[in-house]
Amino acid sequence: MSVFPRVIDRSQVLECSDHQLKQVGQYLKAVRTQQGLSLLQVAQRTHIQPKQLRAIETGNWMQLPEAIYVQGFLKQYAQSLGLDGVAIANDLAVQPAPVNTKWLNQSNFSARERGVGPLLINWLVG
Repeated sequence: MSVFPRVIDRSQVLECSDHQLKQVGQYLKAVRTQQGLSLLQVAQRTHIQPKQLRAIETGNWMQLPEAIYVQGFLKQYAQSLGLDGVAIANDLAVQPAPVNTKWLNQSNFSARERGVGPLLINWLVG
């Protein structure tokens, strides 16, 4: 059973993920400090910038990239502390980035259709 509740209603995803990130961040910070590690030491282990680790610990989404990257950060952070990073990362409810629907079903999107492929080959070979 997870420590962090799963989200069922999509309208509550952002609210819940804010709360969840703060919970996860506080937990990771507590484990980090219990192990006597500084934020800089964890940053060196994980190759995650200290400001992003601090944002995770405080639950500050505004200082973080897309949610899918945050899940990866959580996994790395947790594993660097000897925890189950996959389980912790999967407990964060993430909402996929929005898709720009005007790009869908456009035939001019392909380089092959526009004849760019042969021009590129001629440029590379020639």
